[in-house]
Amino acid sequence: MPEAQLPVIPRAVCVYCASSKSCDPQHHADARRLGELLALEGRTVIYGGSKSGSMGALANGALAAGGQVLGVLPNFLADMELAHDALSELMLVDDMRTRKHLMLSRSEAVIALPGGTGTFEELLETLTLKRLGLWTGAVVIVNRNGFYEPLRQLLESAIEERFMARQHADMWVFVDTVEAAVAALNTAPAWSAAARSFAAV
Repeated sequence: MPEAQLPVIPRAVCVYCASSKSCDPQHHADARRLGELLALEGRTVIYGGSKSGSMGALANGALAAGGQVLGVLPNFLADMELAHDALSELMLVDDMRTRKHLMLSRSEAVIALPGGTGTFEELLETLTLKRLGLWTGAVVIVNRNGFYEPLRQLLESAIEERFMARQHADMWVFVDTVEAAVAALNTAPAWSAAARSFAAV
């Protein structure tokens, strides 16, 4: 089946997070706990396929709790021996663009943990696609110790300056803990393709 036509996995959650091994270990602990919680809720975890940092911890937590984990990894990262070797499924793809597309298009929701430029890119692209009504799932941002406070302020400024509409604030939910993130998957504001009608302010 062509990649673009792969179906959404019911109750699957795409998690954006980092591969850094040098960050505060609390981020790894949070990622592992998130994986456990999603697995215990019967949700499939979709993520970037790495064994390193928060990414590896997320997968290990879900797998230890009996969950299903789909990793999507570009070939060049697999060549660097970064692939997690115990996933339910590992998809190797040609490039980062394909990786992002598959991770998001097969998921019903997104959770973003603290991370670096890759995490930021994935999160902001997801919000752009949601604004255009091309993807309509929940987006939950884990603002651990205020990590994403600058982003929250930036998004609010974009609304205040009329680059976005006030309705667009319903595209995301900020929470402080991974426990709250899992709960927010069930309470996030509804969104639909009708958002295209007010995508342009």
